[in-house]
Amino acid sequence: MLPMRKPVVMRLLELNQNFYNTFARSFRDSRSHTEPGLERALAHVPPGSRVLDLGCGQGRLAGLLPPGCAYTGVDYAIDLLSLAPRSVGNLAKAPRWVAGDLVTDEWIDNVGHGFDWVVLRAVLHHIPSAALRAEVVSRAADRLQLGGKMLIANWQFLRILRLRSRVLSWAAVGLSDADVDPGDYLLDWQRDGRGLRYVHLLDEAETRRLATDAGLLVEALYYADGHTNDLTLYALLTRDRDG
Repeated sequence: MLPMRKPVVMRLLELNQNFYNTFARSFRDSRSHTEPGLERALAHVPPGSRVLDLGCGQGRLAGLLPPGCAYTGVDYAIDLLSLAPRSVGNLAKAPRWVAGDLVTDEWIDNVGHGFDWVVLRAVLHHIPSAALRAEVVSRAADRLQLGGKMLIANWQFLRILRLRSRVLSWAAVGLSDADVDPGDYLLDWQRDGRGLRYVHLLDEAETRRLATDAGLLVEALYYADGHTNDLTLYALLTRDRDG
């Protein structure tokens, strides 16, 4: 398979950035406070952990952590970050919010390293091209201390008929099936206006490849959430070597 052309990558990144900045409040209001699969993963986070939330959105993860954690959230959607809480009672100190695009390395100096946990929840499925997804996971793994944990969670939207009905032709954004990769989809949004999002369907095989390439061990893969308990694929990973 040929690599996705850079103009296509940039078009898809722009599409999603525009979506999340335009529909920040509508998106926030459409999300539940938490999910069973997320709660299962967070049960492994010890109190007092240093947690880095990449693609944090409105920062709801901060309020779900055990007591005494130190939390840093990174996102490119400024309008979503503006909705994030300035203080969270369960944390050791006020959460840190960092504006940054994960497909670049410009955010790294503002974040540091040595984290106990890094979370990439509902993030990788919005990053076009296998190569770019691998770069993001590698950068994320480098923020972990040895033995640190990473949680990756990605939407399995084709399992739900209502979500499958939102898939549109790439012609709606001036592209074709030949421009994108297998597993790439264009999804409609119809809440408080009409929007479009790029979404990639990450399966277990790609999740395992991403982990291996970043020097991470797969501790667990499981499905959870939604009415059928399989709307999200979760991966619990451990950094076992230097990158």
